Amino acid sequence: MMTSIHARGPSTAAEWFAARRGPTDAELERRFARWLAENPRNVDEYALCNLTWELSADAAAALAPEPASQPRWIRRAAVAAAALAACTVAAVALVWVNSPAPLRVTTLPGEQRILALEDGSQVTLNTRSALEVRLGRRERSIRMLDGEAFFIVAKDASRPFVVETPLGRARAVGTRFNVFLADQRVEVSTEEGRVLVQPGDRRGAAVMATPGTRATLERGGATPTLAAADLSRIDNWRAHRLEFDRVPLADALAEISRYTALPIRAGSAAIGRTQVSAVLRTGDVDALRATLKGAFGFELVQTQDGWIVAAPSGG
Repeated sequence: MMTSIHARGPSTAAEWFAARRGPTDAELERRFARWLAENPRNVDEYALCNLTWELSADAAAALAPEPASQPRWIRRAAVAAAALAACTVAAVALVWVNSPAPLRVTTLPGEQRILALEDGSQVTLNTRSALEVRLGRRERSIRMLDGEAFFIVAKDASRPFVVETPLGRARAVGTRFNVFLADQRVEVSTEEGRVLVQPGDRRGAAVMATPGTRATLERGGATPTLAAADLSRIDNWRAHRLEFDRVPLADALAEISRYTALPIRAGSAAIGRTQVSAVLRTGDVDALRATLKGAFGFELVQTQDGWIVAAPSGG
């Protein structure tokens, strides 16, 4: 006897995508968050379905709502089937062949995208990010323009995988690593394999970032510095999650603002120094408001150019 998605609950990326296209509730979102946290691959597969939904007109037509008279579980089962087909299409739709012209990809605030390269490598772009891709016969080249990306590199000793930034470059053959480009620095954190990191002018010494280490290049610095990598932060953003453990509220708000269209700031220096611990979903302003109110009594006030965390009225 066939078991419906409604009866057993979503278990695959396609089924979760289908379920969340319809009406959702707090319990469904909690189960979805747990499913994402179970395996980083779940995050990648779900993002692939989401991106295909945007790119494929055929998939969008297939996912159109059915008549209201039809039982909900039947409608969701049909949506899941179409979403599964959409995910299959994505594996092809996101692959491109070698081209002399680079491919430029960007993400909006709160948006993430997954790119499947023709060599078998995969790139996940975080919020507010931009890069260009050129796959040549001798080198696979990524030009990081802004933001953050996680790379899963297919092994090919004849074609090194190179990520160029304004401050330096990272070179790998087959590995998993993260590149975060900020205004004055670039951080290369290695999860698996080895990544050679060298300054942009190539006059300074290069360093090898091994698993669990982070190489940081500061603007004007000659040599990258090595330190322990915060791999949990990288796992969190790939799971659309932010986690803070006794950090100043001002720092937490700066990280949260990467995922929101408008910035969120502390209303005073004293409020900004407040130590906070929290786990939030990226872009969830309502959850942030409830956390600030419940833990500290702070108000989250919207203005024309952003959000302000303020002391309670009359306090």
